[in-house]
Amino acid sequence: MKPINLTVSGLHSFREKQTVDFEALCSGGVFGIFGPTGSGKSSILDAITLALYGKVERAANNTQGILNHGENELKVSFTFELENASHKKRYTVERSFKRTDELRVKSASSRLIEIEDETYVLADKTNDVNQQVQELLGLTIDDFTRAVVLPQGKFAEFLSLKGTERRQMLQRLFNLEQYGDQLSKKIRYQVQQLKTDLDKITAEQTGLGEASTEKVTEAEQLVSDSIVLLEKREKEAADLQERYDQQASLWKAQQEKAQLEEKLAHASRQEEEITQKKDLLMKAQQAERLFPYLETFEQAEKQQKLYEDKVENLKAQIVQKSEEYKRSNSLYEQARVYKNEQQPKLVVQKEQLQQASDLQKQIKDGQQEVKDAEGSLQQKQQALQTKNDELMEADKRYQQGLSLQKELKEALTKVEIQPDYRQAVQQAFYRYQVWNNDKKNLDEGQKTYKEKAEQLQHLHTQKQTHQERYQQTIERSKELFSDIQGLYHTVCEREKEFQQLFQQADHLMSNLKRRKEKEWSHRLAHQLAEQLTKGEPCPVCGSEHHPNPVLNQEEEKGTVESADQFEDQVNHLREQRFSYSSLKMQLEQLAKPLVEKIPDLAGFMNEAGEVPVLGEMGTDAFSQYAKKIEVEIKSLEQDYLQVSEKQQAILGQIQKVQQGLEKIELELAHYQKEQAELEGKVNQQKQVLQAGKEAFQQDYPSFVFEEMEKINERLTEREKEEQTIKARIEKSSVFFENQQKKIERLKEEKYAGEKEFTELKAMLSHKQSLVHSQIERLRTLTDQEDIEQALQKTLLLLAELETNEQQAYQHWQTVQKAYQTLQMDEKAASESLKTAYMQYKKAAEKWEEAVGNSLFSEGKEVQQALLSHDEMKLLDETVQAYWDNIKQMKSSIEQLNIQLNHQSIEEQQFEETQQLLHDIKAAVKEAVQLKGAAEQTLKSVKERHERFLVLEQDREEKQALFEQYQKLQTVFKGNAFVEYIAEEQLMSVSRDASERLGILTRQRYAIEVDSQGGFIMRDDANGGVKRPVSTLSGGETFLTSLALALSLSAQIQLRGEYPLQFFFLDEGFGTLDGELLDTVVTALEKLQSNNLSIGVISHVQELRARLPKRLIVEPSEPSGKGTSVRVETL
Repeated sequence: MKPINLTVSGLHSFREKQTVDFEALCSGGVFGIFGPTGSGKSSILDAITLALYGKVERAANNTQGILNHGENELKVSFTFELENASHKKRYTVERSFKRTDELRVKSASSRLIEIEDETYVLADKTNDVNQQVQELLGLTIDDFTRAVVLPQGKFAEFLSLKGTERRQMLQRLFNLEQYGDQLSKKIRYQVQQLKTDLDKITAEQTGLGEASTEKVTEAEQLVSDSIVLLEKREKEAADLQERYDQQASLWKAQQEKAQLEEKLAHASRQEEEITQKKDLLMKAQQAERLFPYLETFEQAEKQQKLYEDKVENLKAQIVQKSEEYKRSNSLYEQARVYKNEQQPKLVVQKEQLQQASDLQKQIKDGQQEVKDAEGSLQQKQQALQTKNDELMEADKRYQQGLSLQKELKEALTKVEIQPDYRQAVQQAFYRYQVWNNDKKNLDEGQKTYKEKAEQLQHLHTQKQTHQERYQQTIERSKELFSDIQGLYHTVCEREKEFQQLFQQADHLMSNLKRRKEKEWSHRLAHQLAEQLTKGEPCPVCGSEHHPNPVLNQEEEKGTVESADQFEDQVNHLREQRFSYSSLKMQLEQLAKPLVEKIPDLAGFMNEAGEVPVLGEMGTDAFSQYAKKIEVEIKSLEQDYLQVSEKQQAILGQIQKVQQGLEKIELELAHYQKEQAELEGKVNQQKQVLQAGKEAFQQDYPSFVFEEMEKINERLTEREKEEQTIKARIEKSSVFFENQQKKIERLKEEKYAGEKEFTELKAMLSHKQSLVHSQIERLRTLTDQEDIEQALQKTLLLLAELETNEQQAYQHWQTVQKAYQTLQMDEKAASESLKTAYMQYKKAAEKWEEAVGNSLFSEGKEVQQALLSHDEMKLLDETVQAYWDNIKQMKSSIEQLNIQLNHQSIEEQQFEETQQLLHDIKAAVKEAVQLKGAAEQTLKSVKERHERFLVLEQDREEKQALFEQYQKLQTVFKGNAFVEYIAEEQLMSVSRDASERLGILTRQRYAIEVDSQGGFIMRDDANGGVKRPVSTLSGGETFLTSLALALSLSAQIQLRGEYPLQFFFLDEGFGTLDGELLDTVVTALEKLQSNNLSIGVISHVQELRARLPKRLIVEPSEPSGKGTSVRVETL
């Protein structure tokens, strides 16, 4: 980073706009910024930090009191370059602030601009500019002031940084965030992410349930059995469907025939009504043909009567209108003659009155202007008197101000502080503050140590509580496992009993089969015995004698039906055999997560022992036992649901408690390590405090250490008093200047007012003369008192003459037009009457001829018979539809007779077949559901099995990666890695700084890094004795900090890519003796060959004589002029 240009106005003692050309100053390597104490040298550094970060570090709240008391706006602009091996970029930061009260300011505008061939605004809001500047430089304002700009009071702070604060600053300065906080954050994120993934995989594997290869085989066998059962049910359904279709067709035809016969009988009863509708339709059709003749006749008759009445009416109106025409003509002639006589007289009278009215208005306006001018003249006279009083008062205040300024200058000489005393107090108080801050850090560290101990005790208590809770959960898990095991054994026992039951079923089925065959033999023999006739040969043996024929045995008649029912019952029971294996598999899956969580439970899930052998039973006992099994299966399934809910709850509790224990273990390890580190730091801080207090008493024996707060307060109060008096003197200078300007202004305003008063007086005289001449002229025009009223009366008479003539003429013309119109209308109506009579005669002849050849005798009958087209269409369609429907029903009945072919079916017979079909379809649907459930179970088991294998592979990979990241986390724990890198960087800086310090101190001192990463001094002049930096004197502190800061700046890369190309020194030269000062300047001059420019800020004259390029800062003047800058070159 290289400074190019700085422009500032309104900051501290800077009032007018001042520009610093750093590009010219930095070309020589080392340059100086010189000026007397208080001239504003450090304000140049304040302007740089204010432009870059919007803050002045030494100001209260960073911005309070930075605005010059005589200004209301502050502006600052800083241009700099960032250069690396590949490119060079130039930027400008602009900011302005406005006053809000005596001390505070607010940001008015902020801009960050990139300058290339064209300029680009990168940000134009305060927060955005702050963020982008920090991103460009990679330094906070604290880092910038420590490593780039070292203002007054920052050397010792820079030298004594320790611990976390030092590590964080080194991370930013050397761009080590990627190896420190950022890398640790990435590793923590990866560990947490992998742990979350592993927990998810374990939870998903647990949630998969039945997923073994054996369960896949069992599910496949269940699918095969369900397919066989479905095929059997579908064949039965197909046979019954065919029989149902035949009966349904016969039943449908039979029902349709009965409905058609009923509809035909109903339609026959409507034949008379249809005949009447047909007659109405015929009359309406004939009336429709006659109606045009009737309508024409009646219309012609009405037309003839209408024109007869119209002709008579028009003749009467013509007579009346002729009389009205004569009267209106006479009235018009009278109005025209009267107008011609009166109009010329009234026109002359109107013109005279209008002239008089205009003149009267001019007189009134002139009188008002005279009145206004008199008022203005009086006000102007009063204003002149007021202005004269103000002039006298301003002159009086000016004289009083001169006297007060003299008193302030005398008071200033009494309170001024000597620079040497001020510097001694400031340095001593700074050392006191450093010690006090260390004391606060010690107190804070002891407080933190105590809090950590309490937290550790709390964590131990939490750990014990979680362990007890975990043990309680394990006990409940064992109880639950015992319940699952007991239920598993019960299911196994019931499964073995079920197998024995099926052996019994096979035995019973064999017996029933033999009995069924025997019953068929008896039935056949009985049928043959019933056909035997005495004397006729037997169809089996041929004997004609039948001494002992077979008798019917009632007790064996129901054997066939019982065998069929028993077979259905056994088949239904066989479908239940999969329930036991399914329950066993589900119980095993419930127990598996518990065994994984509690290894002691392994091996407990074994088969049940032997069960008692079932004795032989009959079909009735078998049926009762089968019903009992169905009830037991439902009960076992309900028991499974209960233990499943308990298992889910307990697994959740175990996982929650384990996670809590793991978290507590991690926190315990973390807090124990932090507590050990804090204990070491507290002990070290105690030693540092003791050494710092002893060094203070040696360096500043004239000050009492415990009273430094009061000493500094007294100095501050005197400085405030001094600054207050200076400010008042400066403010009084501004007052004198303003007061002189005010006196000159008041004199000018008084002269202008006197001139304006004379002009107003002349204008008033002229207006009074003009009004008098206008009044005399008005008297010659008229003697009327109310001119406006007379004028309005004349205008009204003229308008009345014109209106009367126009109204009479318009009335005459209107009557004339109406009379002519009536004459034409009467003629036209007479012609129309003749035409209407001829049309009436012709229409009457045609009507008489048409009605004579019809069913009607007069027009009224025709109108009564008329129907609308829609009504006629509806009647026609009704009649036609009736006969078409009769024909269609007879044809349909004939077709149904052919289809029935003399066959019929009873309703009860058809409903029985329908019920049988419904039952078999329900059985098919149930078989389909069983097959679907079996296939879904198989699909689910396969998917879970495949998913389990995929999850297991993913878990093994993630587990290996998780262990690797855990090792990395251990390595990077506590920022050990970044501290190692920072320590290496610090060692490199310290070696370079030792070389520089050796040159500055003639090889007396060297800088080393101790085991805690802090700086320690090696006194080679005293045999290499090592001592803390807090024991250095003011001059030694300056030289050490200078060497260290130069080395650090030489190695800093802004944002990891841009080298630092400048450095400012703003203190310490006054503490060096002449010999050391010469050594320091010589060392600084040698730096000109390096790519680094150093700005030395001082008031020491020896330095000013040695440096070829200088920026001279001239202090502000009592007259109100602000600080100014100029460049000097040897």
